[in-house]
Amino acid sequence: MRYSILEMIELLGDQFHMLLHAVLNRFPILVVGQIPEAVDEFVDGLVSMAPHRHQLVFWRDFTLEDEILAVWLEERHNYEVARSVVCAKSANLRLLLDRMSSLVGWIVGVPYGSRVLGLDIDDATMERVYHIARQGSPNVGILKVDSSEQVQFQTMRPIESKLEVEKHIVGKILSRKRQSLERIRRLLKKSVRDMTVPESFVSELLQLEEESSSITKDMFYEEVNGFVHAAHRAVTILSRVRFARELGASTKLTKRNLFEAIGWNIGELRDIIQFIKAEWHEDFSDCVSDDSLLGIGAWVDSMWGA
Repeated sequence: MRYSILEMIELLGDQFHMLLHAVLNRFPILVVGQIPEAVDEFVDGLVSMAPHRHQLVFWRDFTLEDEILAVWLEERHNYEVARSVVCAKSANLRLLLDRMSSLVGWIVGVPYGSRVLGLDIDDATMERVYHIARQGSPNVGILKVDSSEQVQFQTMRPIESKLEVEKHIVGKILSRKRQSLERIRRLLKKSVRDMTVPESFVSELLQLEEESSSITKDMFYEEVNGFVHAAHRAVTILSRVRFARELGASTKLTKRNLFEAIGWNIGELRDIIQFIKAEWHEDFSDCVSDDSLLGIGAWVDSMWGA
């Protein structure tokens, strides 16, 4: 079993926005709790929040650090190769600590208070986990699982983003889900309107918990992929801007120019630049500016053949 997108939204409330930010920006995320089964269920749930990435499981798909480093290296040299999300279940924490020196892009189950392959997961072990998680990452997320119904999420460092992208994604899917369920219920009520049936039957007919979860997942995937595809279009443009700058041009893009070109209008410029850096290992901050530049809009249009 894994926690569904809807269940995590309901359990975490506003903290889900921070969690989504951490997943999108490939922060190491430590899922910490005293119930290994619940920890691993949340690990699986978090992996599902990155539908655009290829899942790799430590100790099933690879066992050595050199193997995952080869995956990251391929990503750095090819924009089109599938990005990866790496997860490690709680039973393999000892092996992870013995073999890995960095956890960027990882989601790790940490069964605090348990004994794993002869290793006590105590405060000293937690310090080792935190130390490795901090290596090479601007931030680390911690999902604390007190029980299957009690979870909290926080990051080691404050998140500088206003989380407008994440709030937009969650708000839009919940609004669309409500509208979709209302339409389904209206149709179902209409289908039995002229029938003499017990109220309990009608009530059961209108119970749409599974449909609600499925609709939420589908819409979540659609909205996340919409942001990812917009960011990928930005990479195409900004890589050409960088090439022009390497040839001596002083050209930079503004937020308005870039967002118009990629068909996106949510959040700040830094949000999409940070996501691109995490997803495609490219820092295009030198190619964008908040200053207005005359003529740049037409130049961007010309790259798309407009």
